[in-house]
Amino acid sequence: MSTPRLYWVGPAGQENVFQIDASEVLIGRKSDADIVLNNQHISRHHAKILKMPEGLFLQDLSSTHGTFVNDQQVDHQLLKHGDKICLGKDRIELHFFVGEAKPPKIQKPDTTQIFERSLMGLGVVLPSGSSDLEKISCILDFQYQWERLFTPDTAFQKILESALKISGAERGFVLVREGGNFGYAAGMDGRGRTLSLAHFQRSHTVVDDVAAKGSPVFMVEGLDNKYKEQASIVAMNLRAVACLPLMGIPSQMDTPAILGILYLDSTKRMHSLSGLDQKIISKLAVEAGNVLERVEMIKNIEVRKKLEQELALAEETQRSLLPQNLPKIENLQIHAFSKPTRYVGGDFYDFVELETGELAGVLADVSGKGISASLLSSMLLGCLQMQLRAGLPIDEAVNRLNRFLCEKSSSSRFVTMFLFTLSSEGSGKFISAGHNPTYLFRAATGEIEELASNNMIVGAFSFASFQSDALHLNKGDVLVVYSDGLTEAENPQGEMLGEDRVKEVIRRKAPFGAKHLEDQLLETIQNFTVGQSQTDDITFTIVERV
Repeated sequence: MSTPRLYWVGPAGQENVFQIDASEVLIGRKSDADIVLNNQHISRHHAKILKMPEGLFLQDLSSTHGTFVNDQQVDHQLLKHGDKICLGKDRIELHFFVGEAKPPKIQKPDTTQIFERSLMGLGVVLPSGSSDLEKISCILDFQYQWERLFTPDTAFQKILESALKISGAERGFVLVREGGNFGYAAGMDGRGRTLSLAHFQRSHTVVDDVAAKGSPVFMVEGLDNKYKEQASIVAMNLRAVACLPLMGIPSQMDTPAILGILYLDSTKRMHSLSGLDQKIISKLAVEAGNVLERVEMIKNIEVRKKLEQELALAEETQRSLLPQNLPKIENLQIHAFSKPTRYVGGDFYDFVELETGELAGVLADVSGKGISASLLSSMLLGCLQMQLRAGLPIDEAVNRLNRFLCEKSSSSRFVTMFLFTLSSEGSGKFISAGHNPTYLFRAATGEIEELASNNMIVGAFSFASFQSDALHLNKGDVLVVYSDGLTEAENPQGEMLGEDRVKEVIRRKAPFGAKHLEDQLLETIQNFTVGQSQTDDITFTIVERV
């Protein structure tokens, strides 16, 4: 089957195609989304596409301005070839198509559209005077530069050049928020020469007032009395100052905030600014805010890429822990399943055929997620395998493992595990160290026994002592070991799958064998979660005495 794709045109006219390979694709403004749309009317997590047995579904994630398919607002909609998806107040357009069909032709914005969009919010009829047209051309020129090539430095330089030309100021700076203060980002003088950080001076009082109130200050023909005697203004011999907040929506928020400051000053009077002049400079400040918003998004994307590289390494490490082939032991049928979360947890399982001919099996859940959890899992599994292959009883193996982890790992890192041995006759032992109950289906009665935890968690307490209990499987009995990600799998309403549902599946399907039970558990999870993102690894193993 051909891979379905999404197609859209970006704000600068660039074409984008995204192949939908994953079971879930997140769309939003926040940098952790799979498709990042940098628009203030797109929610951080706006919508997602879910792969279901019936096809691909588009699900709105309680977005502020809605999700639309073919101009109809939707909450949960099956997608068809050729569907037009619109997101948010500005109706950001994406097209869904399948197969080798060419993507739909979307009209790219021309100069007239850019012109009209740039003047939205000016609230005036365009004057016929050439000087006013020249001022407005500053915005159009900036839009052109933005679409050609975006870099923060070139964008800030173009904004400062335009603002200085309109205002007649001698100096201009773009300031960016650095914690609770505002620091240098770019500077230019009235002749178009770059002003470096060494030349960076500004009125602290004016900047602080604009940052506190969130409203611009225009003092182009003289300073207000409350500013005239301020030390920084006197020291710089200033006669005019204009200062505007640069608003944007930070990636972690849904509401605008001050991301920076556009600051202009002069030792003589600036140009007398008309209402249109002030609105054009304000529009340039809006564009500067958009630049800062985009810069923050790029930084977050870079952080995300680094995180994804670490997660990929963690996932590869975790995958390498799982056995490539399950051992074949007389009279025992073995099945196993593991699906890590998107952020990689610490679940793993393993089976070892001992020199005695017995089967040793373990399912463990390491605290934490990411690379640290996967590395701890790797260390734990290596130590455990070494102990078991050396012929140590499982009691002694876990006691040694506990002491080793207490010495080598922090107290916040611990492990729950279920470890067992079984002979071909079904006799063995088990240790449940802080693990959730393991289920033992008895074929003779159709009942389920719960093998509850009989020991402390591993790696947290050096004084802990671990002891095993007897285990026996009769013909037809089935042992189900699982991590809590199975019972805690959630549906879209936030309800957990729960132990009762899992036990009911075991009770009904275990009589038909381990493979049938595995298939039914997977189907139950899929039908219950309806594509909901899993919050923890889902891992289980099934051993049947045949």
